[in-house]
Amino acid sequence: MAEERPSPGFSVIDRLGYLLLFSAFPVILFLARLVSPSGEGLGTHTGLGLPPCGFYTMFHRPCPSCGMTTCFSLIMHGEFIEAIKAQPAGVFLFLTTLFVWGTLPYYYFAKKKKLFDLLELPFLLPILIANIVVIMTVWIIRLAL
Repeated sequence: MAEERPSPGFSVIDRLGYLLLFSAFPVILFLARLVSPSGEGLGTHTGLGLPPCGFYTMFHRPCPSCGMTTCFSLIMHGEFIEAIKAQPAGVFLFLTTLFVWGTLPYYYFAKKKKLFDLLELPFLLPILIANIVVIMTVWIIRLAL
């Protein structure tokens, strides 16, 4: 098996991309903490000035991501059980995002991976697929209820 060599120096795009990736999750968490979670289990995003869910407005049924902002907000307010009730897939997304976000400093400082080389990390595709499967499964169950 060939030994993995670090990528050569970082470009401006690499540095900006890492900065964006590393800052995005804390900003999302800050916003989730800033808003009050909706008691209805969805609609918290409207507290950020965003419009109501178009899917929910049209069909009166939740979309696959309905409840995600509420879930993240509940997590940031320490209401873990309520977060699971609001959107179980949101808890899974939160945990997998936290994991991936936590690996960024390692791949930047220790491995010196270029930004687009991150797409080749062996755990990213399974995490992405798992999130899609969990989100769609929860959505189908919600539609059936």
